[in-house]
Amino acid sequence: MNEQLKIELVNPQTNVLAFKLIQLNDDEYFRSLKSFNCYKIILIKKGKGQLTFDTARYEFSENCLIRFPIYQPFQIESDGPLDGILLRFHPDFFWNHKYDVELTSKQVLFKSVGEIPLIKISNEEMAQLLHPLDQLLSELNDDRLGRYDIAISWVKIFMIYASRIKKERGIIHSASLSEGHYVTRELINAVEAHFQYKHRPADYAKLLNVTVKTLNRMAKQYLGRTIGEIISERLITQAKHELYLSDKPIKQIAFDLGFNDVAYFSRFFKTHATVSPEVYRKSLRVDVNS
Repeated sequence: MNEQLKIELVNPQTNVLAFKLIQLNDDEYFRSLKSFNCYKIILIKKGKGQLTFDTARYEFSENCLIRFPIYQPFQIESDGPLDGILLRFHPDFFWNHKYDVELTSKQVLFKSVGEIPLIKISNEEMAQLLHPLDQLLSELNDDRLGRYDIAISWVKIFMIYASRIKKERGIIHSASLSEGHYVTRELINAVEAHFQYKHRPADYAKLLNVTVKTLNRMAKQYLGRTIGEIISERLITQAKHELYLSDKPIKQIAFDLGFNDVAYFSRFFKTHATVSPEVYRKSLRVDVNS
């Protein structure tokens, strides 16, 4: 791969950035504390340094796979030159495709609370992970029919390989993460499990046995979002998924997401997605049929 390489995959139906790959030559991108509204995987091919993750600090070296769940702040400082790749997945990436592999990979790679984010891998495993990324680059340099779909397939193959490596290693928990880190990771897991029928911050504070004020403070500190914003983003992601991939009536989608009033659901969707559910679905169908 060439230096300073950047690859972006934009969903042609939704015009949403689904996936981004950035070639890393040093630690400039990570010298300040970073928190992204996306899932992240970093492959360190060569180089060494330190990774700061919540209150924990880890040493890393060549042949290392690092992954972070959504919103997780982190910082990387390298001891000299760095050769690596950053992959960023928009939350919609795991829901906008009619396959189970995205969901499985998401569960394996990003789900566990308080887990050490680094995995040391072999030369053979690194080569296996780089192969689909090289094929992805080759496909994106080709302007033939089905370019996006084939590119997404190579991303999926990468995710399967990474998930296999992670699953073989098992779960290694960190002994030095703060209480706030554990609570906010549990919050993300709780929202994932209950967002379709629990919409209030108080619901999650009760589940986690903390006050709303404390949970909101931790969410802002560790995730850069309020509880309400996290719940709303998850609801909107699922609503877009249903509008895009299903023929369910909007009233049924609203009901499935815990909204008894379809008018309120429509206002909620428009507030967060800038257009109504009807307009959003119609725009997708026009793009598909044009």
